[in-house]
Amino acid sequence: MNETYIEKMRKDHGWFLRMSLIFGIIFVFCIYRNMSGITFPLLTAVMICFSTAFLRRMGITFSKDMIPYGIGIMLLGISTCRTASGFLHFFNYVGILLLFCGAALHQVQDDRRWGFIQYVKKFFSLAGMWIISFVEPFRRQEEEKDVDNKGGMLKNKKTRAVGVGILAAVLFLCVVLPLLMMSDRIFSRFFTDFFSLFDLGEIFDEFNLGNLIGILITFFIGMTGIYAFFAGVFRMKQGDDVEENRKKADTLTGITFTGILAAVYVFYSAIQIIYLFLRLDTGLPDGMTYSQYAHEGFWQLLFVSVINFAAVVICIQVFGENRILSILLCTVSVCTCVMILSAAYRMMLYVGEYDLTFLRVLVMWFLAVLMVIFFGVIYSIFRRQFRLFRYIMAVISVMYIGFSLLRPDGLIAEYNIANTESMNYEDVMYLLYGLSEDAAPELMEIDMDNLLEIQAFQEVNYYFNEIQTRYGDMSLRTWNLSRSSALDTAEMWKETAGINGIAVE
Repeated sequence: MNETYIEKMRKDHGWFLRMSLIFGIIFVFCIYRNMSGITFPLLTAVMICFSTAFLRRMGITFSKDMIPYGIGIMLLGISTCRTASGFLHFFNYVGILLLFCGAALHQVQDDRRWGFIQYVKKFFSLAGMWIISFVEPFRRQEEEKDVDNKGGMLKNKKTRAVGVGILAAVLFLCVVLPLLMMSDRIFSRFFTDFFSLFDLGEIFDEFNLGNLIGILITFFIGMTGIYAFFAGVFRMKQGDDVEENRKKADTLTGITFTGILAAVYVFYSAIQIIYLFLRLDTGLPDGMTYSQYAHEGFWQLLFVSVINFAAVVICIQVFGENRILSILLCTVSVCTCVMILSAAYRMMLYVGEYDLTFLRVLVMWFLAVLMVIFFGVIYSIFRRQFRLFRYIMAVISVMYIGFSLLRPDGLIAEYNIANTESMNYEDVMYLLYGLSEDAAPELMEIDMDNLLEIQAFQEVNYYFNEIQTRYGDMSLRTWNLSRSSALDTAEMWKETAGINGIAVE
């Protein structure tokens, strides 16, 4: 069945190519030199619309259970233009790509009986198919054998002629328009004013060979990317690849392995409960305080928890169902949950003493995600038909989208300022340069006398000057909520400093 899809796409090459060309133009408009502006959610909406059109062209009906994927993609797009955090931008892009791939696989294949490993294989397979299919847009169009050759050739020639004419005109105008604008001020003013709303005038004003090459590369990536993606999707096998008939490993091996792990982990968990949670100090090593004991070992616990997750999932896939094995796997999972709680508790104690950083918030978020995932893992131990991969994908998607929309840099700044009686120079430097512009509005809460006392006032002033310089000419196309708020805060900073009689440059 997969060959019929790819063959149909090749025979309908002209339609798919035209749609891809249109998408490439929109792609350039939305993200060229503007990877986090308000046009980014517009691009995600366009991606969803074009994907729906591509699938319908193949006769594939859009199913209702695709709606959560679309909502997730749109929310990540909205989050991208709400924050100035490069970390969140990058993982928003990754999340959109993964949701897009997951939606495509779910749409064209029957994944109801896929196991965890099968899902992972399919994702890697789709990535490989995507790469292989990058040559597809440049294949010659295949025509139906029963089509009238003369009519088909005539129509094909006309389409090619129009396409070549449009492409030639666009390339020609890219060279000629800047020259015309430089030759006549009235024409230049009219042209610039007309496109100023979308910030296109700036692109032409700064026209140079590098700019042209950048536009063409962006267009090429958008045009070939969407065409190759769906060519890769249509290459995928449509068969029901299930793992139920695969021979399972000897259950006794699994019982032995998990039994040893369970014994060690139960003992370790008991120590955590007695000495960390219940705070029974008796038995602590000589010279070690409770605070020192609580702060150490966090990263080791985190690493062990991740390893345990992988071990339990592999055991579920490799070994057949067995009551003793299920109990031991459940014991390992419950003990891992105790380790996760121990790691989270240690981190909270550390934060209480040393305040928040982005890494500490990220780690606590990851621990919460891991804990919720283990609930699904424990359920899947006793019900092997549970679709664990989709559960994990849903948990990570929902919790990451929430994390991204909350803009943690702003929350970190708010917490640190509110819980620090008198900020020192290093604290202020972290807020300025360790966090994104999401934290800028919170800086107004720092007492100016305190900033002058620790000699950080000029650093903050320079920070807001840079924001005004960098984002002062932000247009509608490049508008970003966080940067706009930072710009407003910079203006408030100048006014407040003036009211307090402090000279600012």
